[in-house]
Amino acid sequence: MSRHTFHLTVVMVAGLTGWSVAGSALGGRDGQEPSVNGVIWVANRGAHTIRGFDAGTGAVVHTVAMAPNSQPGDLAYATGKLYVAEEFGTPPAIAIVDAETGIVASRILLPAGARPHHVHANSSGTLVAVALFGTDQVAIVDTATDTLLGPWDSNPATTNGRVHAGVFANNGNTLYLASDASNEVIAIDPRTGAVFWRITVPGAHELAITHNEKTAYVSRRTVNRLAVIDLEARTWQDVLTIGLPDTLELSADEKLLTVGLRTSPAQLAVVDTETFAAQLVNLGAPTDTSSIAGHQWTSPSGRYTFAAFEGGSIPGVAVIDHAGGHQVVGRFSYAGRPHGVDFGHP
Repeated sequence: MSRHTFHLTVVMVAGLTGWSVAGSALGGRDGQEPSVNGVIWVANRGAHTIRGFDAGTGAVVHTVAMAPNSQPGDLAYATGKLYVAEEFGTPPAIAIVDAETGIVASRILLPAGARPHHVHANSSGTLVAVALFGTDQVAIVDTATDTLLGPWDSNPATTNGRVHAGVFANNGNTLYLASDASNEVIAIDPRTGAVFWRITVPGAHELAITHNEKTAYVSRRTVNRLAVIDLEARTWQDVLTIGLPDTLELSADEKLLTVGLRTSPAQLAVVDTETFAAQLVNLGAPTDTSSIAGHQWTSPSGRYTFAAFEGGSIPGVAVIDHAGGHQVVGRFSYAGRPHGVDFGHP
């Protein structure tokens, strides 16, 4: 794969706190995409709650109290349920919430220090992977029974790993792990924990996998780089230099990659996957210089991205219209430290 040149552009839109630009509902403009029908779910580390927003209007659907002081940092939607990482609960746990009623149905309790962190579901919703960031392990939840497969050890020969994220291949047969402490990307069988292979990628932090399982994008947060892995040759190279890249989200056509940055003020990078040209979008108000981005979700067509951010005067979720020049067209207010984001169908 040849190296690509890139450029950065910054978009700033001031003073939007509702739907003053987008109107009362998302979509329908220029006939490019119908309304985004469903719920945007957000985990809030400061309020110790999760909240569902109607994706089209921003109306609050549910606010769910999680375990006291558990700092829920991420969540994933699968089969009508939300799997929430209660990272600092006593004990830490994976909480399972009925998405329709907002009721906490059960919890999978984990050992002290496990730190359930980033959460990803496979494409069929049958498995959910929860990285145990305090360890070199990943927990796999079978959503049919809400019981654990594993947890699986990314390297039984060592204890120096720290699994930050586990992301499924499209067919669900491979789970890719990013272990930042051991500087590795590891491919395992999610149902048995068998390790297929591992490669050294310094600073590997978060992953996004293409549908054909030939390419992975990896954020190398500690070295300010975005890299591309050839999953067949198991080689990688940097394609973009950018400040503290973290969470990654591909559009369904895989032409657009959004990258959450951990710099201040809160920003999201929108990356063209053909040229690796990147545009930076400020998520909060321009005066909120102390804000910082969380996670994001991009609609399948690539039209909209919903990106969480904390700090500043009005933390919450920014709604970005990519067809409109990657502009913020509205925000959902959510006091505290909104962080993890996922979408749930009606």
